[in-house]
Amino acid sequence: MRAANYPLIPEDFGSHQLPASLRAHRSKLYGLTITPTRLQSIRSERRPNSTYAELSNCEYEIREAEALMRRENIPMLDTTSKSVEELATTIMQQAKLERRIY
Repeated sequence: MRAANYPLIPEDFGSHQLPASLRAHRSKLYGLTITPTRLQSIRSERRPNSTYAELSNCEYEIREAEALMRRENIPMLDTTSKSVEELATTIMQQAKLERRIY
């Protein structure tokens, strides 16, 4: 199994549909979300005092991303307090994938 990350950005929200590059992979998608306050905290470390890190901007982006995922019926997982290992295990169980050890 391989994974890729596609961060949704404000430009992706205007069309109210999945970005073209994701449509072919629709059946394999999982949406990862986070609380606005946690996202703000992370972004404030990267770019302090920026519009990018403002709570209102984080709330907007999360609201729009979650609405898009609901419209497209993409399963979502809240990453706020979960480890990467927990998220991977949850996705693998929901997708009925087997773990391979090489």
